[in-house]
Amino acid sequence: MINDIAIKKVAEKKINDIGGFLVDLKVSTSNVISLSFDKMDGVKFDDCFKITKFIEEHFDRDIEDYELNVSSAGLDNPFKVEQQYIKNIGNLVNVLLINGKRKSGKILSYKDNKLRIEIIKKQKRTKKDNIIEEIIIPENEIKETKLKIKWK
Repeated sequence: MINDIAIKKVAEKKINDIGGFLVDLKVSTSNVISLSFDKMDGVKFDDCFKITKFIEEHFDRDIEDYELNVSSAGLDNPFKVEQQYIKNIGNLVNVLLINGKRKSGKILSYKDNKLRIEIIKKQKRTKKDNIIEEIIIPENEIKETKLKIKWK
């Protein structure tokens, strides 16, 4: 079986070189390597190609029979690393808490393992101005955070 630590070390070198960050790496028992990464300015096909070629240069398929899948982290996948929160400051997210409650709002910051979001509470009875509230959610209370995609 191919060594996931060795793959990670090689992959992170190239990902860092192109200005990105590793989001997830999985190596199955049948040597299927699934790697996802992101960049602050977005991932291009060429970025995936460069990382794929770099990994293939370091791991001979004749010695280690493996399948390699390199992709962007994806818009609809949950956040897995701190850099995804930072990249999405100013964007809307849906947060599922460990206790089952959900919060939706705009990311204001992510610092010291705490997510700060702005929530707009609509006034139902008076139909006047909405109330804007800032809340801080510690990372250990977050089960899942996903980008809220708005289709125009």
